[in-house]
Amino acid sequence: MTIRTLALFAALSFGAAAANADEDISKQLTKAVGKVLPDVAVTSIEKGPVDGIYEVMLGPTVLYISADGRYIFKGDVFDLKSLDNVTAQRRGAARVEAFADIGVEQMIEFSPDGPAKRTVYVYTDIDCGYCRKMHLEVDELNDAGIAVRYLAYPRSGIGGESYDKAVAVWCSTNRQEALTASKAGKKLKLATCPNPVKEHYQMGEAMGVRGTPAVYSDTGESIGGYVPAKELIRILGAQKG
Repeated sequence: MTIRTLALFAALSFGAAAANADEDISKQLTKAVGKVLPDVAVTSIEKGPVDGIYEVMLGPTVLYISADGRYIFKGDVFDLKSLDNVTAQRRGAARVEAFADIGVEQMIEFSPDGPAKRTVYVYTDIDCGYCRKMHLEVDELNDAGIAVRYLAYPRSGIGGESYDKAVAVWCSTNRQEALTASKAGKKLKLATCPNPVKEHYQMGEAMGVRGTPAVYSDTGESIGGYVPAKELIRILGAQKG
């Protein structure tokens, strides 16, 4: 066996050992997280941006945990060399993945006539005043090439009055028309059917939604609450023509 072959074998062996060690640590940390958060599924655990700290992904939520599994914390990590918010980047990517996992077919979409230049995801409540104001500007957003994809976030919680209204909209024959009518104050006949309202609400909770509308870009950036259409178009860089 040549020296070059021995070196290659040693490198491969070290890589395999390191991978096994990382896998073992990931399993241990997953178990540690499960003890304090038994009802939350761990999406992934991998080395974080700081030595000795691991990144814990709980769907769209980013946490950090010490290598010994004793300390877990939530907050943003900044790279002072690049001035990047490392956590915000990871959080944004996780949101994009979460929206993709739900699928556009499980949302109520108002889209432009032609191909969309940009897309916004909006957690909405039927009775929210600023949600209604934003909905009046959907045509203007569509004209600028922006698709609006609605997810339900009933502020009264699961089983409350706003939840029932959201389900009624989803169970309507024409969801777009039903959503527009309900936001205009029309009372829909309550109905039940298989629907994603609970899933929307729970994912909104995981993303930290506390009020509506909660607007996110197609890159996972949190835009915040209601923003006038012209300002939102400017933020997204979408213009007519």
